[in-house]
Amino acid sequence: MVLRLYRMMLWLLPGRVRSEDGEEIAWVFGELLRTRRGFVSHGLLVVKAFASLPWIAALEWKDRFVGSSPQGPDRNPGGWGMSQWTRNLRYALRTLRRSPAFAFTTVILLGLGVGAVTTIFTVVDHVVLRPLPYPAAERLLLIDNGSHSGLVFRELQGIATVERWGAARSETANLVWEGDPIRIQETKVSEDFLSLFGARPALGRLLVPDDFADPNVVVISHGAWQRIFGSAPDILGRTLRVDGASVMVVGVLEEAFVPPEEEITYGGVTDFWRPIDWSFEDLFDPETHILEIVGRMAPGLTLADVNLEVDRVAADLARRHPDQMTDGEGNPYPIPAASLQEITTRRVRAGLGLLLGAVSILLLVACLNVAHLFLARGLGRVREMAVRRALGAGTSSLIQQLLVESLVLGTAGGAVGVGLAKLGLESFLALNPGRLPRTGDVAVDLRILGFTAAVSVGTVLLFGMVPALRSIGHDLTNDLKGSSRGSTSGRGAGRMRGALVIAEVALSLVLVAQAGLLLRSFMRAQTLDPGIRVGGVWTIPLNPTGVASPEEYVLAMDEVEASLAAVPGVSSAGYSLTLPFEMTGRGRCCWMTSRLSVDGEGFQGLRLLLQPVTEGFFRTLDIPMVSGRIWDEGEAVGEPWPAVISEVLAIEIFGSAQAAVGRTMGVGGDGTQVLVTGVSGDTHHFGLDQDPPLFVYLPIEKLPFTIPMAHMAVSVQGEAPPGWARTLREAVWEVAPQMPAPTVRSMVDWIERSTARRRFDSALFGTFGVVALLLAAAGLYGTLLFTVGQRRRELGIRIALGAGRGSVEWGVVSKGVTLAILGSGLGLFGSWGMGRFIESRLFGLEPTDPGTLLGAVAVLMMAAFLASWLPARRAARVDPMEVLREE
Repeated sequence: MVLRLYRMMLWLLPGRVRSEDGEEIAWVFGELLRTRRGFVSHGLLVVKAFASLPWIAALEWKDRFVGSSPQGPDRNPGGWGMSQWTRNLRYALRTLRRSPAFAFTTVILLGLGVGAVTTIFTVVDHVVLRPLPYPAAERLLLIDNGSHSGLVFRELQGIATVERWGAARSETANLVWEGDPIRIQETKVSEDFLSLFGARPALGRLLVPDDFADPNVVVISHGAWQRIFGSAPDILGRTLRVDGASVMVVGVLEEAFVPPEEEITYGGVTDFWRPIDWSFEDLFDPETHILEIVGRMAPGLTLADVNLEVDRVAADLARRHPDQMTDGEGNPYPIPAASLQEITTRRVRAGLGLLLGAVSILLLVACLNVAHLFLARGLGRVREMAVRRALGAGTSSLIQQLLVESLVLGTAGGAVGVGLAKLGLESFLALNPGRLPRTGDVAVDLRILGFTAAVSVGTVLLFGMVPALRSIGHDLTNDLKGSSRGSTSGRGAGRMRGALVIAEVALSLVLVAQAGLLLRSFMRAQTLDPGIRVGGVWTIPLNPTGVASPEEYVLAMDEVEASLAAVPGVSSAGYSLTLPFEMTGRGRCCWMTSRLSVDGEGFQGLRLLLQPVTEGFFRTLDIPMVSGRIWDEGEAVGEPWPAVISEVLAIEIFGSAQAAVGRTMGVGGDGTQVLVTGVSGDTHHFGLDQDPPLFVYLPIEKLPFTIPMAHMAVSVQGEAPPGWARTLREAVWEVAPQMPAPTVRSMVDWIERSTARRRFDSALFGTFGVVALLLAAAGLYGTLLFTVGQRRRELGIRIALGAGRGSVEWGVVSKGVTLAILGSGLGLFGSWGMGRFIESRLFGLEPTDPGTLLGAVAVLMMAAFLASWLPARRAARVDPMEVLREE
């Protein structure tokens, strides 16, 4: 990528030079890249190459139109030879050393802006822009719209536009090994799945067709081999106990293999790879949606070509299985093929784009401050430039000098930006609560260094050179006499400084307003009542195995519940399939139906969550009963099924909680009749910022299937003693010694995790907003301070003639506040436009919320007033006698 960018920059050279020497120049640069070793060496080469190429191009164009001087570049003070560049570089370093405050401030501002944008661009580049690390990644596709049945996978095998198909099913499993039992991530795959993603073994072999006839074999990931088995060299052939069954290790994957992300595998992490058991008949049931289906298109085809054939398969399945493979209107169940790259990044693309836009605004604010500094420095060097011109320096020589100084500062700022980006990248990945795909190899590499070099050099040339050039465009006679005050304080320069301040204020207001919206959303979510007891509640997710029927499942989990309830300090215990806040952000859990009828009348568009629970579930979580009661032990095993429904469902169906008690409902595809014995309070099951689900709580005894999950909850009185997590694990192992209990977590922790994304967003944007606010205030302060310095004589005379110091002070403050008001007006329009992009991240607020926007304006105006008041105090303290004596 760096070499490609360098080739593009060769277009700066004249056509003749590019055609004759361009390929050789690019080849030499490529060889240097390949031979350099180490991060620093590569970085220096890239910075030097990209910074010097514009100089060389300018020299070649100059030689083409002006010709070479017979005196040679060494004796021509206005020439563009390399020796002249070297002299200018030495002079620039001496000049900047004499102005340490200017140089240091410029480098820090550039480094701050470039570092922020490089940090986020690095994440965007690795996560979104780069191709997936698989063979022919651009041709990989995924059958979208959720999971699918083995029937769909089998029918897709006949599509000619796809050269190879693969299927996967991920789940957790229990491994009995040395020490405590371990929970692992297991993915069962079809014959071609691993080869489809370019997997290769480090030890042993991959899965072969014979393994699918006897699927009790396993290929271990390299990470699991190191973490669980200590990189044992004799791992091949060992027999392991996984979910109570014996499996033999036949291979270990190479370390470089990157498993597909969570759209295919569980969380993008897999410890064990096993063959799918195709003899499992339910796998081909049209209603069994458990497989993720991937494929690779044939060369030269597009997704449109594939979808034509996929649509035919969907239509054929709909004709053969109308009850299961059609939607509510009789249309074929959609099974669209989509790009795996697009699907892998779609859930984070908008968020990363928003962050990239925010740091770009921050970079612009920093650049405007750099423009302030260059403008002030350029106006202060007018006399210097006039002397140099009087001594024979040409305009091109002066431009070259300014260009060298800008490049030196840009290079230094870029180096600081790279250092800040490395620190920022580590912090971002460590603190970001949302799991980003493809972050395993995110780092500042040559491609990122090229981006940083381009941004830093381009920024300093655009925002530094343009203001600095004003210092060489004035009348020579007046500049040498020093009598032209307009040269240093002209209206043009004043208007430019004012425009820079207005732009800074506007951009800063955008970031401050967005930070305010996200912070208020987080605070609103935090104040909501979760609907359950939080303090003193601890949770233990479990994966029961070795149970052959629902009755065995209930018996095994009842034993665990009783063991936990007997722990000293535990006041109650209960369990269900899922607990609140353990599946934050999801719209459904393990048992859902949209079929509900009351008195023969069906209800459409509802999503009911059927939640089998124990009686202790309500007592442990302290879920209040709004009306009616919980079923008793005799009702739990009787007919019709007793049920407690959530208040929001009772109001939706029956109009009130009281009206629901004693009514009968038909739920599920078979219309199972349930009797409402009570109505419970609503719970924010999937997060504080999510609407309460429509729950139908059933007795755990009515669970009609076995399921490898159970979530225990216990409540304790007072503070949990030290080692509490281990105590609860040992209580589980007393009755289920082979069941892992890796996660023991308080409900407080679950709720904090559920709002972590909003907390991170508000903190990150808040940081951006504070930095932008400080930069805007610094720009306004610097502008007014410079203006006061230029008007020192005028202000002294006014005070001498009787002007009050208060009026002088107010004149400076009013100018600063006026600039802030103009900038705020523009910023409000920008905030309105930017707000649309964060609307999906807001809770209980509109992106144009007037309170937040006015609050952001008030904060900005306070900062502007303070930044104006400090120079105003200096203006009011001007001693008129001292000024007149100087004149």
